Amino acid sequence: MEISRESARRLMIEKQGITQFPESNNKKSVVDTINHLGCLQIDTISVIERAHYLTLWSRLGSYDKNYLDESAYKDKKLFEYWAHAACFVSYDHYRFYLHAMKVREEEMKVRFVKRTGKDVEVLDQVLARIKNEGPLCSKDFEGPKKNGGWWNRKTEKVAMDYMYGAGILMVSDRVSFQRYYDLSENVLPSWVDVEPPSYDERIEFFIRKTLKSLGAIKPIDVRKYYHHHSVKLGQTTKQIEERLKGLDGVSRFKVEGDKNTHYSLDEDIERLDTLEGDFSFNDVRLLIYFDNMMWNRERVQHLFGFESKLEIYLPQDQRVYGYYHLPVLYGDQLVARIEPKMDRKEKKLIIRGYWTEPGFNETEEYTEKLERNLSTFAAFHKADEIEWLG
Repeated sequence: MEISRESARRLMIEKQGITQFPESNNKKSVVDTINHLGCLQIDTISVIERAHYLTLWSRLGSYDKNYLDESAYKDKKLFEYWAHAACFVSYDHYRFYLHAMKVREEEMKVRFVKRTGKDVEVLDQVLARIKNEGPLCSKDFEGPKKNGGWWNRKTEKVAMDYMYGAGILMVSDRVSFQRYYDLSENVLPSWVDVEPPSYDERIEFFIRKTLKSLGAIKPIDVRKYYHHHSVKLGQTTKQIEERLKGLDGVSRFKVEGDKNTHYSLDEDIERLDTLEGDFSFNDVRLLIYFDNMMWNRERVQHLFGFESKLEIYLPQDQRVYGYYHLPVLYGDQLVARIEPKMDRKEKKLIIRGYWTEPGFNETEEYTEKLERNLSTFAAFHKADEIEWLG
């Protein structure tokens, strides 16, 4: 059996929850979206807004950004940990990350000394302060220590990061995006399942979550969706393929233009057939490169014919597009790139650049939908107007 790239990308768009904005949103819709996606990447760049808020916007439309913060730090429905990268994850999945925490705890002391050149007693000192004083952030480690000398803020931050990775500390809150760490026993809700899964159960969990999130996948997609280093997957691509072959409820097929075998849940096979000729989504969405759908550049290139170019790390003279440009999804195609920037002082969304993909011809319908989507986007960021430059 072989399916078209068109069907594969259409299934992914549906699986990613992009095709329909809900009529209304609440904290449950935020948590449910993250639960379905498996994880939501956190990033510090805020040219428009931080990445996690934008990925949710592409699926929920207008929503209260406080819903995400409250769900994580007040209601304790979500926790921060390494999944694809630094992510929000549902507490329903917590136990599947215990293995990664254990591995990091075993490596922690050696890696800390190697990275900082400091004695491991710094870890104990930082932990003691948090035990005595409650949640602390890196800024709290400035000024003289009681026994003389000075706190090295960078070293203490590294210590907290390592203990966070080891599951000893958790992020209890963020203030102005600054992470506050507390003892895990003070953060972890009592209802959370902390029974470690078996080795096989853990691997199957990450495979099935990738299938549910992406639709038609290759084995490498599992290692790239849940980054193999982040979750300490411990599986080669070949080993994942052997597991996929043995899973109940999973079908095999080829995708046009790729010699590798693809896999999908049986429940999605009939939908793949339907999607060959029927795909009702014909709207516009602005995506970011930190969006779950855009993580795997090779996958995006194959299914959409779109070359991902995250240019924030490039010098200006090496950029083809803009510093923080966004891919534009129209129906089942990535058709353009746009570079918005938020002027918060003037309450203005500034469009610094816009580029259509080769072969795409703008229509009146597309232009209207793009403008409508930008208006919704601007309102979400509390911009009173949109200004196009150039």
